[in-house]
Amino acid sequence: MMIIKHFKPDFEMDWDEFSEVTGFEEGKGTWASAGILWMAANGFRVKHICDVDYQALADKGADYIIEYAGAETGKWMVEHTNVPAERTRAKKLVESGLAEKRIPTIDDIRLLLDKGYLVRVGVNSRRLNNQDGFFGHAVVIIGYDKNGLVFHDPGPPSEKARKASYKDFEAAWADPNETTKELDAIKLKT
Repeated sequence: MMIIKHFKPDFEMDWDEFSEVTGFEEGKGTWASAGILWMAANGFRVKHICDVDYQALADKGADYIIEYAGAETGKWMVEHTNVPAERTRAKKLVESGLAEKRIPTIDDIRLLLDKGYLVRVGVNSRRLNNQDGFFGHAVVIIGYDKNGLVFHDPGPPSEKARKASYKDFEAAWADPNETTKELDAIKLKT
């Protein structure tokens, strides 16, 4: 919603409808696919970069998730994912050409920001806040300088234009507890 509101300040959608378009289900994890597909169909230019093989996910479902993430994490992911829905979305994502299969980098973030995109990434918020443990979280990167990245953090507590050094951000982004390092870049179609 932060990204949509950035580009379309007058945009209105209640949280129930927004949850539906992003594929949120109570007690389940939310993959990026539903939101990416919705944004691409609603006036946004979208790029998704991660090392997930969406064709394999579409073809093999739970078996691919376990193969990709490993037995323990993969089993947890399968239990907390609507696998049939994600298989369908993965197929649509492959057909759309929006996903690039590779591990994204800080250089990708800077290049995409220079091209007018905002960049959403998943991080370990505990690592980002110099705490032990793991808690998955998403932030929206809005800028950078020679010292690091500038991003909006929805919290709690929320913080606009938060800054982190490249080293600290990379540690939170590439945390070994994350199953994948991913990036979503979004801007309005012109």
